[in-house]
Amino acid sequence: MMTSFPIADDITINLRGQSGCEVVGRPGSGKSMLASYIMLIAMKLGAFPVFADTKRSDFFQLGKMLSRSELDEKSVPRSAATPAQVAGLLRKLNSLMNQRYEKHNAWGKDWVDFRLRPVVLILDEYSATIAEADKSTVNEIDNYMKQLVFKSRQMGGIFTVLCSQRLNSNVLDVNVSAEFATRIAMENLDSVSLRLAFPQCDLDQIPVVPNIPGHGLIYSDSFSNNLPQQFVAPNLSEVDVPMVARLLDERNHSRKFAHEDYWPF
Repeated sequence: MMTSFPIADDITINLRGQSGCEVVGRPGSGKSMLASYIMLIAMKLGAFPVFADTKRSDFFQLGKMLSRSELDEKSVPRSAATPAQVAGLLRKLNSLMNQRYEKHNAWGKDWVDFRLRPVVLILDEYSATIAEADKSTVNEIDNYMKQLVFKSRQMGGIFTVLCSQRLNSNVLDVNVSAEFATRIAMENLDSVSLRLAFPQCDLDQIPVVPNIPGHGLIYSDSFSNNLPQQFVAPNLSEVDVPMVARLLDERNHSRKFAHEDYWPF
């Protein structure tokens, strides 16, 4: 089972052994387009996509469209539009992850060895979700997020793409942010967001990037040093993302993954 794909020159994302990718950027900087690219390539590898989009925007609509697929017998919603629904979706993913550990865990094995289907979670505008939620829902979302990023890499098979306009420690715990093997800042960001995205390096050493959509900084745990490097995200301007997602989703119904009685979707 292939699990890796390029995101920039000499930089690869691997669904195996990683909990996810963090993308930070202002509106119009290209972060949603980059998240779409990661989602489509993950789906090409067989991943099942789910969406948390409290703006009720593109990813929410895409989740609704995929949920209506004629091949989905149960037609369970794949997109969450309110903070409470986001908490419910994260709860469902944590339950899937824990069931996988209980049913399949073995010394030195992971979800790929058991041919479990990977899941890609697109968590769009995380800061807006936290701002909209009441205190108890914020705590619930925070708790589930910590479990996902700390536990999913071995047996969970759940890859989170977390997108946000800006980040600080009140929005996302520093330890959670640091668990993402790939961290990306689109265009020029404020120092607080940069410090959370790249906590391992001095801000004065971070390269300056042009404020052009699609341009940004990327850091991977595979780098030999602590500095992010400049990159240009793949251009999907001529790609019909919903159509390609639908075609990939329908194709993946025939892929041979292990049967899971507890599969929640």
